Amino acid sequence: MSQPGAKKHGGAADEASDVIEERLRLIIDTIPAIVWRKSPDGSADFLNRKFREYTGLSLEEGLGWGWMKPFHPDDRLVEEWRADLAAGKPFEKEARLRRADGQYRWFLLRAEPLRDGQGNVVKWYGTSTDIDDLKRAEDRARLIINTIPLMAWTVRPDGVVDFLNQRWLDYAGRSLAEHIEDPTRVIHPDDLPRVMKRWLANMAAGEPFEDEMRLCRADGEYRWFLVRIDPLRDEQGNTVKWYGVSLDIEDRKRAQEELRRLSGQLLGLQDEERRRIARDLHDSTGQDLVALATTLSQLHASLPSSSRKLRKLTSQCQALADQSIREVRTLSYLLYPAMLDESGLEDAIHHYAEGFTKRTGIEVELEISPRLGRLKPHVELALFRVFQESLTNIQRHSGSLQAKIRVQRDSGKVTLEIGDKGSGISGTVRRASGKVPFGLGVGIPSMHERVTLLGGQLDIESSSSGTTVRVTIPVDD
Repeated sequence: MSQPGAKKHGGAADEASDVIEERLRLIIDTIPAIVWRKSPDGSADFLNRKFREYTGLSLEEGLGWGWMKPFHPDDRLVEEWRADLAAGKPFEKEARLRRADGQYRWFLLRAEPLRDGQGNVVKWYGTSTDIDDLKRAEDRARLIINTIPLMAWTVRPDGVVDFLNQRWLDYAGRSLAEHIEDPTRVIHPDDLPRVMKRWLANMAAGEPFEDEMRLCRADGEYRWFLVRIDPLRDEQGNTVKWYGVSLDIEDRKRAQEELRRLSGQLLGLQDEERRRIARDLHDSTGQDLVALATTLSQLHASLPSSSRKLRKLTSQCQALADQSIREVRTLSYLLYPAMLDESGLEDAIHHYAEGFTKRTGIEVELEISPRLGRLKPHVELALFRVFQESLTNIQRHSGSLQAKIRVQRDSGKVTLEIGDKGSGISGTVRRASGKVPFGLGVGIPSMHERVTLLGGQLDIESSSSGTTVRVTIPVDD
């Protein structure tokens, strides 16, 4: 009895399954989208009413491999479908599907495998979504992008480039497929580590990217570009696409380099002229004044004590000569400190700070690294000029009665910091970051130019509690 009962139970189960299957087909047939189901071998065993109405195929014509007939032969749908079948992975493809009236429209095909408990594929379920209007809009957008006088591209959220405009393709001499295979080859090897580090960080944070880099032209020449990339976000704030442009700045960079070269020459000529004037003041004018003071002293001594007016007059002249000697020596040192060449930066800073305190009453606290040692002459001169100009600005603008100087030599660099406790620079001229525009203040453009010529960096931070000038210059150990 158990056998008949089992048969009866099996028959009931099959009947229930058929009912469920029929209801499922009815539901899928009413969905306002093209839906289909395929066997593990990729042949269709169900095509919903929307597919049949759109293509004009009957159910019998579309089952098996007949569903492939209305797809455009140039879209290579069969090859890619069979490849994903073999791999058992989800399928996604854009292809053109012929409508019953013979017109082709673009569709996005997606299919997911249904697996049993052992992981075997038992069915494939898929949809076909009409994207023809979107494709046409994209084509129009790409046509517009191809006409703009810039290299432009788009990047997927995962960082893979999915579009390069014609200007970009012409410049690089590479196809989109070649660029996707090796996207970094176009960037100069010296720029690549910096660029990739920043781009990956900005992409992970969803922040706009901007940097200057050299990009390789089709003939192998590198040119400088300003590259900007911005994210496009959906309503939830998720990045759905990155849009980028590259602006050729090679001519501007060359002009900047030429300007920097000329500026360096000008600074060199200024320093040489200062050195010459300082030497002439010390060796010629200074010595003449010393001789004058000596002569006045002798004249004063030769006058009889009864000639009070003459003795007083010569005494006043001698005092003026002594004052002139001191001022000429100070001016000579301010123009170019001979001690910088003779003893080095550390001694020159100590000597200048001592004289500065005597002249201005501003206390200067020094903190100099014991391993500073001697640096290259042009580096010592640049650091001394920044130190000198900064103290002059403190005296003229800050109102501070204290200044702190710190010179630190670490591996491969020297850092100079000059700080005060003055009123700082007005908030109306400070950037939002708190840093000071380089066009502001006495000697700041000159300081910036000197440091830049040496490959260094100058930062000026100012607030109501004071100003700090920080210079970092690379040096050989």
